Formats: sequence, C-alpha cells, structure tokens
Amino acid sequence: MKRIIIPLVIFGTLGGVQLPEVSIRAGALSLPVASSTAPDGPVSEVLSKSLSQLQKVQRHRFNPENVGLLVETLDGTKVITEYNSDLPFNPASVMKLATSYFALDRLGPEHRFHTAVYGDSELDTRKKKLEGNLYLVSDGDPVFQHSDAMAFGRALLHRGLHLVQGDLIVAGPFAIDAFPNTVSSAQQLRRCLTRLGIRITGQTVCVESGSIDLSSAVQYLSHDSEKLKDILWLQNAHSINEIADRLGDQLGGPEAIRQFLLGSAELGPQEIFVARPSGLEHNRMTARAGVKILRALNSWLIAHQLKMQDILPVAGIDDGTLFGRLRDQYCLGGILGKTGTNPSKEGGISALAGIAYTREYGPLIYAIFNSNGRVPAFRHWQDYFLRNLMEESGGVGEYLSPRTELAMLSSSWVPSAYLESLGQEPLVFKKTVTRSSYVKKAKYTKKVARRSSKSSSSVHRTGA
Repeated sequence: MKRIIIPLVIFGTLGGVQLPEVSIRAGALSLPVASSTAPDGPVSEVLSKSLSQLQKVQRHRFNPENVGLLVETLDGTKVITEYNSDLPFNPASVMKLATSYFALDRLGPEHRFHTAVYGDSELDTRKKKLEGNLYLVSDGDPVFQHSDAMAFGRALLHRGLHLVQGDLIVAGPFAIDAFPNTVSSAQQLRRCLTRLGIRITGQTVCVESGSIDLSSAVQYLSHDSEKLKDILWLQNAHSINEIADRLGDQLGGPEAIRQFLLGSAELGPQEIFVARPSGLEHNRMTARAGVKILRALNSWLIAHQLKMQDILPVAGIDDGTLFGRLRDQYCLGGILGKTGTNPSKEGGISALAGIAYTREYGPLIYAIFNSNGRVPAFRHWQDYFLRNLMEESGGVGEYLSPRTELAMLSSSWVPSAYLESLGQEPLVFKKTVTRSSYVKKAKYTKKVARRSSKSSSSVHRTGA
C-alpha cells in the first residue's frame, strides 16, 4: 500500500519540551501538540498519556482541534495543564453552570417560587360551586409538576368545589412538567381538574402575571417551591433542560446571561455565546471561560455562606448523570462536576467541568470539552484523564459526603384562613373499571351461577 506523508510543522511545547516536526500518514496519526503551553511536572505527562489514549480510541477520527481542556488551582495562580484552552467548543449542558450562577445572583439561594389560587367569590358549599372565575397566579415555578396540579384539585375538592361557573384564568409564566409554555400547561391543568371531577363551564384563559386585578378576589390556596439552591442542585445533578430554560428565560434570556458573564466572570466577547440557557442548540464556550465561570461562581457561593456541593453532585456518589462515573480509589468522593452531552450536534458532543479536590494542589478547577466523536468514548477518556490527574496529584484531598436528595422537590398547598374555615369533606373517587375487570367479573358470575345450578338440582333429586 502506498504511504502518503503530509508534513505538518508545529511549533510549541508540551510539558516544557520542544516539540519536533510531526508527520501524518494514512492509517496512523502521531500525538498532536497543544495549541497552548502546559507547565512542567508529572501532570503534563498525564495530559500526554491521556491524549495518546484518546488517539487510540478515536483512531482515524481523532483531530487535535476537537479537544479542549484547562486545569487550574482554585485561586488561579497556577495552571496545572491545558490544551486548546482558548478554542470555542459547544459545552452542551455545561452551560447550566452559567445559568445557575445568573439565577443565584438575580434571585438569591433562598428564593422560593410562589403560586396562588383565587376565586371571584366565596364557594357556595350547599351547591358545591363557585360563581365566577377560578384564578391560578404563578411567578414561574420551574419545578411545578403534574402531582402539584392534582394536589391543587384535591385541595379544592376537599372543600366541596365541584363546579366552576366561569373561566379558568392562568396568569403566568406557568409550566407543568415538560409542557413548554403557559398555554399548554393551563390546558393540562384543566384536564387534571376535570379528571378529578371539577367541571369548568367557561374557557381556559392565559394572561401575563400582574395584568389582572385580584383586589376583590378571595384567596383559596398558596404553594411555595423549594429553595432555589435545591432546585439548581436537581437541575445540575440530573441535567434537566426545562428547569434551566425556564429560569434563564424568566430572567432575561440568553443575551442577558451572556452580558452578566462578560462582567461578573470577566469573560472576553469571543469566549462565550449563549443560544439556550440549558445548553441545547449551538452554544459556544472556551475551556478558559468554563474555568472562569466556575471560579466566579465558587467565590459567589462562599460569599453567601454556601459551597459548590450545594448546587453540584459528587461524582460516583450522588444520583444523576455522574453517579456511575469516577468511582475508583483515586476519585471517589473527591470530584464535583457538571456533564454536557449532545450526541446529535457537531458529530457528538461531551463535556465535563467542575472541581477536583486533590491532596497535593488542593481544589483544582477543570473544564474538558470534546466534539466530533462517540459520546461513550469521550466519557471514558474524560474519566481516564481525571483519574490520572488525581493519582499524580496525590489522590483525594477532601472527601465529600453524599447529598440527601429531596423527594421530587414537591411541597404541599396551604389553604387560606377562609378555605380552612370551611372544613373538609371526604373524597370519594369512582373506581376505574378496565375491560379485564369486566371479563374477570363476568367469568366469576358464570362460575357462581353454575355452582348454584348444580347445588339446586342436587337438592331437588335428593328430595325426590
């Protein structure tokens, strides 16, 4: 087979060593050179060994421009290792770190989202109806669930409401589970009420929050979400796109997040582009920008008596996208992170960014971006790199305890003083009878009838 040699001259250093001329030939590819320099020491050997491993995994698909990473000490005084740290990559869900920082700064970690229910008048308990409209007013709870909607309906049923002679008016932003907007969520809310036995004679109307006058309305119920810091942990541990998009959009959208990062994290205009707060679609972030965002976020958390573990999961321990990763002796309990995955964009995207607590260097901030390849292979390589980094840095320097995850982040509805005064009536739900239940009942009836017939005929013969 004829060998094709393409001379490729690269000037630079890797680990403080001057790099020779590199050649690429068909069927083989030598280790590429970083576009930015890395410091001397064993960690630079980690980078070289890890890139060699990635080359073996990807083979002919390997391209040095598809890898970007940066590892620095927490205070930023020492660069541990870097590679293409100023090239922009699609960070996928690592963008949720930026959205988390933005939401915390705008709302505060203790913020709770509020939802309230009103009626145009007091309930007619004798006729079990409301004369007028039923209102649900929301300020954008990003974790409002189907179970919350059903609990809302049951709370009204408990007070005797079965008929609303008016409209269901939803003042948003309001969302249920994965329903994308206020309109579809309001329709789902109405379906929940209908399923429970509350009939609404009017229309389903959606309006902006604050556009209706409720001064003369009667409050029935109120509902507060869990604290924002707990919502963010759920978002980041399980990488829930709906939470991030709802938070980001309510607070000004992608461009507001970008402008915030340019100032608070001191990013350059070319280091960050936000298309979606969740990281979906074509976002851009350099590894250096990822490290800057994490450092600024960590400083903000410390200033508010919090720590990174309050909003990020521990790899290998906490439930979520990192549960099955980094579980060996050199990593378990010592790495926090946020994953980013999108196999359908740019040939396959995988990213990982967070803090590794090492014995020799203390906390290290890391950001790793991979594109144009198989996501499982990228994940394996990221773990391989961090495992080598932790081993060469003396292992885990601080063991992090697992977090007790809140059960679905669901809280109860609180009745107003008026609704509480009505007392509660017992709920009676009709049993849902399926076709199989009918078949079983029919067979049982026939069997009982057959036995009864035999018994009566036997008695008749004995008597004869």
